[in-house]
Amino acid sequence: MGRTSIIALSGPSSSGKTTLARLLQRIFAHLDTNSDGTQAQAQAPPISTFIIHEDDFYHPDDRIPYTTTKSGDRIQDWDCVEAIDTNFLSASLRYVHENGHLPPRLKSKEDLNDVSPDSGVEDALIEELKGVVRDRLDGLDLAAALDAEGGEGKWTLAILEGFLLFAPPMASDDDRKHPLRPVHDQIDVHLFLPAPYDLVKERREKRSGYVTIGPAPTPVLPQRSSAAETGTEQTELDLEAEDDRPPQNFWTDPPGYVDDIVWPRYVRDHAWLLIAEDGGSRPEALDSTKDDELIRKVGQGVTLRTNAGVIVAPGQGSLPMAELLKWAVEKILSYLQESSCKAQ
Repeated sequence: MGRTSIIALSGPSSSGKTTLARLLQRIFAHLDTNSDGTQAQAQAPPISTFIIHEDDFYHPDDRIPYTTTKSGDRIQDWDCVEAIDTNFLSASLRYVHENGHLPPRLKSKEDLNDVSPDSGVEDALIEELKGVVRDRLDGLDLAAALDAEGGEGKWTLAILEGFLLFAPPMASDDDRKHPLRPVHDQIDVHLFLPAPYDLVKERREKRSGYVTIGPAPTPVLPQRSSAAETGTEQTELDLEAEDDRPPQNFWTDPPGYVDDIVWPRYVRDHAWLLIAEDGGSRPEALDSTKDDELIRKVGQGVTLRTNAGVIVAPGQGSLPMAELLKWAVEKILSYLQESSCKAQ
Protein backbone atom coordinates (compact mmCIF):
# COMPACT_ATOMS: atom_id res chain seq x y z
CA MET A 1 0.00 0.00 0.00
CA GLY A 2 2.89 2.38 0.64
CA ARG A 3 2.95 5.10 3.24
CA THR A 4 0.61 8.00 4.01
CA SER A 5 1.46 11.30 5.68
CA ILE A 6 -1.02 14.01 6.65
CA ILE A 7 0.11 17.59 5.98
CA ALA A 8 -2.17 20.10 7.73
CA LEU A 9 -2.73 23.75 6.81
CA SER A 10 -4.56 25.74 9.49
CA GLY A 11 -5.20 29.39 10.27
CA PRO A 12 -8.07 31.85 10.59
CA SER A 13 -10.91 32.01 8.10
CA SER A 14 -9.82 33.43 4.73
CA SER A 15 -6.08 33.04 5.39
CA GLY A 16 -5.54 31.16 2.11
CA LYS A 17 -5.63 27.55 3.34
CA THR A 18 -7.80 26.09 0.58
CA THR A 19 -5.98 27.98 -2.16
CA LEU A 20 -2.60 26.82 -0.87
CA ALA A 21 -3.81 23.22 -0.53
CA ARG A 22 -4.95 23.17 -4.16
CA LEU A 23 -1.66 24.68 -5.36
CA LEU A 24 0.33 22.10 -3.40
CA GLN A 25 -1.75 19.34 -4.94
CA ARG A 26 -0.98 20.69 -8.43
CA ILE A 27 2.73 20.46 -7.65
CA PHE A 28 2.92 17.10 -5.87
CA ALA A 29 0.12 15.23 -7.66
CA HIS A 30 1.06 15.93 -11.29
CA LEU A 31 4.83 15.57 -11.38
CA ASP A 32 4.56 13.39 -14.49
CA THR A 33 3.03 16.11 -16.70
CA ASN A 34 3.90 19.61 -17.85
CA SER A 35 1.47 22.55 -17.73
CA ASP A 36 0.39 21.84 -21.34
CA GLY A 37 -0.46 18.24 -20.48
CA THR A 38 2.57 16.68 -22.18
CA GLN A 39 4.60 13.97 -20.49
CA ALA A 40 7.44 15.25 -18.33
CA GLN A 41 10.91 13.98 -19.27
CA ALA A 42 11.93 13.12 -15.72
CA GLN A 43 10.38 10.03 -14.19
CA ALA A 44 7.80 10.97 -11.58
CA PRO A 45 8.74 10.12 -7.97
CA PRO A 46 6.38 7.71 -6.13
CA ILE A 47 4.07 10.43 -4.74
CA SER A 48 0.29 10.77 -4.80
CA THR A 49 -1.89 13.38 -3.10
CA PHE A 50 -5.44 14.31 -2.21
CA ILE A 51 -7.08 17.05 -0.15
CA ILE A 52 -9.15 16.70 3.03
CA HIS A 53 -11.39 19.69 3.86
CA GLU A 54 -12.34 20.22 7.50
CA ASP A 55 -15.51 21.92 6.28
CA ASP A 56 -16.74 18.49 5.22
CA PHE A 57 -16.88 17.50 8.90
CA TYR A 58 -19.40 20.03 10.13
CA HIS A 59 -22.39 18.67 11.98
CA PRO A 60 -25.66 18.80 10.04
CA ASP A 61 -27.21 22.24 9.76
CA ASP A 62 -29.83 21.59 12.45
CA ARG A 63 -27.13 20.57 14.98
CA ILE A 64 -24.95 23.67 14.74
CA PRO A 65 -25.01 25.40 18.16
CA TYR A 66 -26.48 28.83 18.70
CA THR A 67 -24.89 31.75 20.50
CA THR A 68 -26.09 35.18 21.60
CA THR A 69 -24.19 38.19 20.25
CA LYS A 70 -23.48 41.37 22.22
CA SER A 71 -26.46 42.98 20.51
CA GLY A 72 -28.72 40.20 21.79
CA ASP A 73 -29.20 38.39 18.48
CA ARG A 74 -29.46 34.61 18.61
CA ILE A 75 -27.48 33.10 15.70
CA GLN A 76 -25.78 29.87 14.72
CA ASP A 77 -22.08 29.62 15.53
CA TRP A 78 -20.21 27.80 12.76
CA ASP A 79 -16.79 28.83 14.11
CA CYS A 80 -16.61 26.87 17.37
CA VAL A 81 -15.25 23.38 17.93
CA GLU A 82 -18.74 22.14 18.91
CA ALA A 83 -19.84 22.74 15.29
CA ILE A 84 -17.29 20.19 14.04
CA ASP A 85 -17.79 16.44 14.25
CA THR A 86 -14.33 15.84 15.70
CA ASN A 87 -15.08 12.15 16.22
CA PHE A 88 -15.76 11.70 12.51
CA LEU A 89 -12.71 13.84 11.61
CA SER A 90 -10.22 12.01 13.84
CA ALA A 91 -11.59 8.61 12.78
CA SER A 92 -11.28 9.58 9.12
CA LEU A 93 -7.66 10.69 9.62
CA ARG A 94 -6.86 7.32 11.21
CA TYR A 95 -8.53 5.62 8.25
CA VAL A 96 -6.44 7.70 5.83
CA HIS A 97 -3.23 6.72 7.63
CA GLU A 98 -4.17 3.04 7.49
CA ASN A 99 -5.60 2.88 3.95
CA GLY A 100 -4.08 5.73 1.95
CA HIS A 101 -7.40 7.13 0.74
CA LEU A 102 -10.56 8.81 2.01
CA PRO A 103 -13.21 6.63 3.66
CA PRO A 104 -16.26 5.92 1.46
CA ARG A 105 -18.45 7.51 4.14
CA LEU A 106 -16.90 10.91 3.39
CA LYS A 107 -18.32 12.70 0.37
CA SER A 108 -16.88 16.20 -0.08
CA LYS A 109 -19.11 19.23 -0.54
CA GLU A 110 -16.28 21.78 -0.45
CA ASP A 111 -15.95 22.13 -4.23
CA LEU A 112 -19.59 23.28 -4.32
CA ASN A 113 -18.55 26.46 -2.49
CA ASP A 114 -17.07 29.55 -4.09
CA VAL A 115 -13.74 28.89 -5.80
CA SER A 116 -11.03 31.17 -4.45
CA PRO A 117 -10.14 34.10 -6.70
CA ASP A 118 -6.95 34.05 -8.79
CA SER A 119 -4.11 33.17 -6.44
CA GLY A 120 -1.61 35.30 -8.31
CA VAL A 121 0.66 32.27 -8.77
CA GLU A 122 1.92 31.97 -12.34
CA ASP A 123 2.03 28.62 -14.16
CA ALA A 124 5.75 29.20 -14.66
CA LEU A 125 6.29 29.09 -10.89
CA ILE A 126 4.22 25.90 -10.62
CA GLU A 127 6.45 24.27 -13.25
CA GLU A 128 9.57 25.54 -11.53
CA LEU A 129 8.49 24.11 -8.19
CA LYS A 130 7.50 20.80 -9.79
CA GLY A 131 11.05 20.60 -11.15
CA VAL A 132 12.49 21.37 -7.71
CA VAL A 133 10.32 18.68 -6.15
CA ARG A 134 11.27 16.11 -8.82
CA ASP A 135 14.98 16.76 -8.29
CA ARG A 136 14.78 16.66 -4.49
CA LEU A 137 12.64 13.53 -4.39
CA ASP A 138 14.84 11.72 -6.92
CA GLY A 139 17.76 12.46 -4.63
CA LEU A 140 15.88 11.01 -1.65
CA ASP A 141 15.00 7.75 -3.43
CA LEU A 142 11.59 7.41 -1.80
CA ALA A 143 11.08 4.03 -3.42
CA ALA A 144 14.02 2.68 -1.40
CA ALA A 145 12.57 4.21 1.77
CA LEU A 146 9.24 2.52 1.10
CA ASP A 147 10.98 -0.81 0.45
CA ALA A 148 12.87 -0.46 3.74
CA GLU A 149 9.53 -0.20 5.54
CA GLY A 150 8.18 -3.25 3.73
CA GLY A 151 5.79 -1.14 1.68
CA GLU A 152 5.05 -0.89 -2.03
CA GLY A 153 3.52 1.69 -4.32
CA LYS A 154 3.49 5.39 -3.53
CA TRP A 155 4.05 7.75 -0.65
CA THR A 156 0.68 9.46 -0.28
CA LEU A 157 0.41 13.04 0.95
CA ALA A 158 -3.03 13.86 2.35
CA ILE A 159 -3.31 17.65 2.53
CA LEU A 160 -5.71 18.57 5.34
CA GLU A 161 -6.95 22.17 5.48
CA GLY A 162 -9.16 23.75 8.12
CA PHE A 163 -9.64 26.63 10.53
CA LEU A 164 -9.55 24.54 13.72
CA LEU A 165 -7.13 21.60 13.67
CA PHE A 166 -4.39 22.02 16.27
CA ALA A 167 -4.20 21.51 20.02
CA PRO A 168 -1.80 23.18 22.49
CA PRO A 169 1.37 21.47 23.72
CA MET A 170 0.57 18.93 26.42
CA ALA A 171 1.67 20.89 29.46
CA SER A 172 -1.31 19.91 31.63
CA ASP A 173 -4.14 17.40 31.91
CA ASP A 174 -6.47 19.94 30.30
CA ASP A 175 -4.17 20.09 27.27
CA ARG A 176 -4.21 16.30 27.00
CA LYS A 177 -8.02 16.36 27.05
CA HIS A 178 -8.31 19.18 24.50
CA PRO A 179 -11.19 18.39 22.06
CA LEU A 180 -8.82 18.64 19.09
CA ARG A 181 -6.12 16.40 20.59
CA PRO A 182 -7.28 13.27 18.65
CA VAL A 183 -7.15 15.33 15.44
CA HIS A 184 -3.82 17.01 16.18
CA ASP A 185 -2.13 13.72 16.99
CA GLN A 186 -3.04 12.22 13.58
CA ILE A 187 -1.21 15.03 11.75
CA ASP A 188 2.41 14.61 10.63
CA VAL A 189 3.21 18.21 9.63
CA HIS A 190 1.47 21.19 11.30
CA LEU A 191 1.62 24.36 9.17
CA PHE A 192 -0.13 27.56 10.31
CA LEU A 193 -1.01 30.60 8.17
CA PRO A 194 -1.57 33.75 10.27
CA ALA A 195 -3.71 36.51 8.82
CA PRO A 196 -4.50 40.00 10.16
CA TYR A 197 -8.00 40.95 11.28
CA ASP A 198 -8.62 43.44 8.47
CA LEU A 199 -7.73 40.88 5.78
CA VAL A 200 -9.91 38.21 7.37
CA LYS A 201 -12.82 40.63 7.57
CA GLU A 202 -12.44 41.85 3.98
CA ARG A 203 -12.14 38.39 2.43
CA ARG A 204 -14.81 36.71 4.57
CA GLU A 205 -17.40 39.40 3.88
CA LYS A 206 -16.87 39.05 0.12
CA ARG A 207 -17.91 35.41 0.16
CA SER A 208 -21.42 34.61 -1.01
CA GLY A 209 -21.94 31.81 1.50
CA TYR A 210 -21.35 28.12 2.16
CA VAL A 211 -23.00 24.85 1.21
CA THR A 212 -24.09 22.91 4.32
CA ILE A 213 -25.56 19.47 5.02
CA GLY A 214 -28.64 18.26 6.82
CA PRO A 215 -32.13 19.65 7.31
CA ALA A 216 -32.54 23.36 7.89
CA PRO A 217 -32.43 24.35 11.56
CA THR A 218 -35.61 24.92 13.54
CA PRO A 219 -36.26 28.52 14.65
CA VAL A 220 -35.14 27.71 18.21
CA LEU A 221 -32.41 25.12 18.71
CA PRO A 222 -31.83 23.81 22.24
CA GLN A 223 -28.40 24.61 23.63
CA ARG A 224 -26.19 21.51 23.55
CA SER A 225 -24.29 20.78 26.70
CA SER A 226 -22.90 17.23 26.72
CA ALA A 227 -20.17 15.51 24.74
CA ALA A 228 -22.71 13.13 23.23
CA GLU A 229 -24.81 16.03 22.01
CA THR A 230 -21.88 17.97 20.55
CA GLY A 231 -20.38 14.97 18.79
CA THR A 232 -17.09 15.13 20.69
CA GLU A 233 -17.81 11.82 22.41
CA GLN A 234 -15.78 9.02 20.81
CA THR A 235 -18.26 6.64 19.17
CA GLU A 236 -17.86 3.88 16.63
CA LEU A 237 -18.31 4.88 12.98
CA ASP A 238 -18.68 2.66 9.94
CA LEU A 239 -16.33 4.54 7.62
CA GLU A 240 -16.80 1.99 4.85
CA ALA A 241 -20.50 2.83 4.55
CA GLU A 242 -21.69 5.26 1.91
CA ASP A 243 -22.33 8.88 2.86
CA ASP A 244 -25.95 8.97 4.07
CA ARG A 245 -26.01 12.56 5.30
CA PRO A 246 -29.14 14.57 4.35
CA PRO A 247 -29.50 17.08 1.50
CA GLN A 248 -27.67 20.39 1.36
CA ASN A 249 -28.63 23.91 2.36
CA PHE A 250 -26.81 27.23 2.04
CA TRP A 251 -25.46 29.42 4.85
CA THR A 252 -24.88 33.15 4.46
CA ASP A 253 -23.07 35.11 7.18
CA PRO A 254 -25.46 37.52 8.92
CA PRO A 255 -24.36 41.16 9.28
CA GLY A 256 -21.52 41.60 11.77
CA TYR A 257 -20.67 37.89 11.83
CA VAL A 258 -16.90 38.43 11.55
CA ASP A 259 -16.78 40.81 14.51
CA ASP A 260 -19.32 38.92 16.60
CA ILE A 261 -18.19 35.34 15.93
CA VAL A 262 -15.32 34.66 13.50
CA TRP A 263 -12.55 36.80 14.97
CA PRO A 264 -13.39 36.36 18.70
CA ARG A 265 -13.64 32.58 18.27
CA TYR A 266 -10.33 32.45 16.39
CA VAL A 267 -8.55 34.42 19.12
CA ARG A 268 -10.10 32.44 21.97
CA ASP A 269 -9.42 29.02 20.43
CA HIS A 270 -5.82 29.92 19.56
CA ALA A 271 -4.90 31.83 22.72
CA TRP A 272 -2.28 29.14 23.41
CA LEU A 273 -0.56 30.01 20.11
CA LEU A 274 -1.06 33.76 19.83
CA ILE A 275 1.38 36.14 21.54
CA ALA A 276 0.39 39.44 23.15
CA GLU A 277 1.16 42.64 21.22
CA ASP A 278 3.50 43.82 23.99
CA GLY A 279 5.98 41.07 23.15
CA GLY A 280 5.19 38.79 26.06
CA SER A 281 5.65 35.07 25.56
CA ARG A 282 2.02 34.07 25.98
CA PRO A 283 1.28 35.07 29.58
CA GLU A 284 -0.96 32.50 31.21
CA ALA A 285 -3.33 35.35 32.08
CA LEU A 286 -4.36 35.39 28.43
CA ASP A 287 -6.22 32.13 28.92
CA SER A 288 -8.51 33.53 31.57
CA THR A 289 -9.19 37.06 30.33
CA LYS A 290 -12.51 38.05 28.83
CA ASP A 291 -12.81 37.97 25.04
CA ASP A 292 -12.58 41.76 24.64
CA GLU A 293 -9.36 41.96 26.65
CA LEU A 294 -7.92 38.93 24.92
CA ILE A 295 -8.64 40.41 21.50
CA ARG A 296 -7.04 43.69 22.52
CA LYS A 297 -3.87 41.95 23.69
CA VAL A 298 -3.65 39.75 20.63
CA GLY A 299 -4.14 42.71 18.31
CA GLN A 300 -3.97 41.78 14.64
CA GLY A 301 -3.35 38.13 15.44
CA VAL A 302 -0.20 37.74 13.34
CA THR A 303 2.48 37.38 16.05
CA LEU A 304 2.55 33.73 17.09
CA ARG A 305 4.62 31.46 19.29
CA THR A 306 7.32 29.48 17.52
CA ASN A 307 7.81 26.90 20.27
CA ALA A 308 4.37 25.29 20.34
CA GLY A 309 4.94 22.40 17.93
CA VAL A 310 3.39 24.30 15.01
CA ILE A 311 5.35 25.65 12.03
CA VAL A 312 4.22 29.25 11.50
CA ALA A 313 4.42 30.81 8.04
CA PRO A 314 6.82 33.78 7.80
CA GLY A 315 5.70 37.30 6.99
CA GLN A 316 3.00 37.66 9.68
CA GLY A 317 0.23 37.27 7.12
CA SER A 318 1.71 39.72 4.61
CA LEU A 319 3.36 37.34 2.12
CA PRO A 320 1.79 36.84 -1.33
CA MET A 321 0.56 33.36 -2.13
CA ALA A 322 3.57 32.64 -4.35
CA GLU A 323 5.92 33.07 -1.38
CA LEU A 324 3.68 31.02 0.91
CA LEU A 325 3.70 28.27 -1.71
CA LYS A 326 7.51 28.20 -1.85
CA TRP A 327 7.63 28.05 1.94
CA ALA A 328 5.11 25.21 2.17
CA VAL A 329 6.85 23.19 -0.57
CA GLU A 330 10.16 23.50 1.27
CA LYS A 331 8.61 22.40 4.59
CA ILE A 332 7.02 19.34 2.97
CA LEU A 333 10.26 18.41 1.21
CA SER A 334 12.18 18.79 4.48
CA TYR A 335 9.70 16.47 6.17
CA LEU A 336 10.01 13.88 3.38
CA GLN A 337 13.79 14.09 3.53
CA GLU A 338 13.84 13.57 7.30
CA SER A 339 11.30 10.73 7.13
CA SER A 340 13.16 9.06 4.26
CA CYS A 341 16.47 9.14 6.13
CA LYS A 342 14.86 7.58 9.20
CA ALA A 343 13.26 4.82 7.13
CA GLN A 344 16.41 3.71 5.33
